[in-house]
Parts: sequence; C-alpha cells; structure tokens
Amino acid sequence: MEDNLVFNYSEYMDDLNNSEGFYVTPSRDGSVLLGGIRPVGDFSGEDRIRRKAEAAARYAVEEHNNCENGNRRLDFLKILNLNVEPAAGALYYITLAAADESSGEVSRYEAKVWEKINTGYKVQIFRLAPYSIKSSDKVGNGICCVGVDNLMPWMNETYLYYKCFYRIRRQLLGLEVIKQDIEKGSCKGVLWLKNCEDSEEILKRYDGKNMPCTNQLLYDFDMRNLS
Repeated sequence: MEDNLVFNYSEYMDDLNNSEGFYVTPSRDGSVLLGGIRPVGDFSGEDRIRRKAEAAARYAVEEHNNCENGNRRLDFLKILNLNVEPAAGALYYITLAAADESSGEVSRYEAKVWEKINTGYKVQIFRLAPYSIKSSDKVGNGICCVGVDNLMPWMNETYLYYKCFYRIRRQLLGLEVIKQDIEKGSCKGVLWLKNCEDSEEILKRYDGKNMPCTNQLLYDFDMRNLS
C-alpha cells in the first residue's frame, strides 16, 4: 500500500533521522508534507528562496569566521544542496562549498540557519559535512577507493551519503562527486575507504543493484575498484 503513496512519510522520517534535514527524498510528483522540510528546486520560481538562502549561508560563514579569531577562516563559494522548512520566517538546511583562506582547500559544510521575521538570522548548526575529505587524505600508501560511474547530474554528495551509503558510513573516509563532462552532465562518484579489505565487500553489496529513490526511473549502481 505504501508504495502507491505519492508522499512516503516513513521514508521522510528516516531521511530526517539520518541527515537532520540536510537530505529529504523528493516525492514522485513534487508534493510535500505541509509544514515539513522540502528540497528547493532549480526552476525560476525558487530563485527568491535561493537568494535568501545564500544570504543566510554567507551569514553563517561570517559568524564562523568571527568565532575563529583569525584561524581557519573560510570564503563562501556556493550552495550545493538546499532544503527549506517554513517556520516563523524560514529554516534553511544548506550544504555549501567554502575554501580555507590560508590553504585554498575547498570543503563541504552543513549549515542550518533560521531566518527570523524582521530580526535577522540565528545559526543553529555549522559543521563540516560528514563525507567531506581533505586532499591530503586522498593520497598516500594504503589509500583505497571505489568508483561509482554514470551518475545523473542531480546525484550529488548529499544524495550518495545519506541515501545510498549511509549504512556503511563508518567504513568511509569520505566521498566526492566529480563532474567529467559538463556539456553532457556526466558525473562519477568516488568513495574513499578506511580499510582496503572493505572494497570487495562494498562492490558485492552494491554493484548492479537499484539505486534508491530515483522517482520511479531505475538506475543501477555502476561501481568499480579504483585502488
């Protein structure tokens, strides 16, 4: 019975428990839970929300910089994933890219920002995304990784971590989506693993299986060992 529902409340609650609002599965027809968290789309009707969310994201980065007293200051780059929840104002669940001012290293961060009615912002969460990985952790002896090929353009790090690989999160150092061909929208994912022994187990568990929650269009995991 539940598979025939347009909005899957059980899945929605699983998403919230896992991601704290930073990933929610889009419903099959775009419908949303009244008063709930929803993804913000790329179409023109969402431009105003995106502009307001970017202002909130910049505020969160600025507040982080003020707290660091000159250490590990960040430059805001762009929003990578955005969810919004109606409140007394709005709550933004923002995944953003920011660069370290001193090293130039780009990392992913998660920010939950409450935009109050006429009284400014309150940053409730600002943290490094759990799948973000440093460049120094990607190289060296004993580094193992698994590739996920032929990703659709909307399959970003947030989707891969919270929806596809959340169950094996303790085996991951991090993950990243790399755009291969901008014109064709071709992307691939890379999973960096804590232990090389896990790579074959992960390939066996996922390769060729259906990817979750792809709005009735079936995509299979296309994976290979990159080590």
